[in-house]
Amino acid sequence: MKKITLFILSLVLLLGLNACSNRYGKESNNDLSVANNNEQDDKVVKENDVRELVWKQLSLEQKEWIDGTWKDGKVSKITLNKNMMTQVGDKSYEGKKVYLIDFPTKSKSIPNNMIVYADKDTLDYIGNGLVD
Repeated sequence: MKKITLFILSLVLLLGLNACSNRYGKESNNDLSVANNNEQDDKVVKENDVRELVWKQLSLEQKEWIDGTWKDGKVSKITLNKNMMTQVGDKSYEGKKVYLIDFPTKSKSIPNNMIVYADKDTLDYIGNGLVD
């Protein structure tokens, strides 16, 4: 009788530990989080590449006006509208999503930034944006 009770108690404890461990769920969640981290790394690399690639397309005068390097730019995505396109030569970008790179400038007055637009797909320099 003592052996049967000990066996049943051991079996219940093992089943309880196995149920609480959720070993299989953790492995799949880890795989998912690794995939998400890789996607986030790709996004960060891509945004950094946007800044660097657009920086290389700027004129020497524009680069001299910027306070710092391409690493100081901030990237965001916007949809260009008619009011934003006064300094953009190619009007076909109206209504399309593009990258906006905001570079700080050496200007002591406000606004002290330069906005640059780049094509979302080709990463080509489109033109400058208006600053407030």
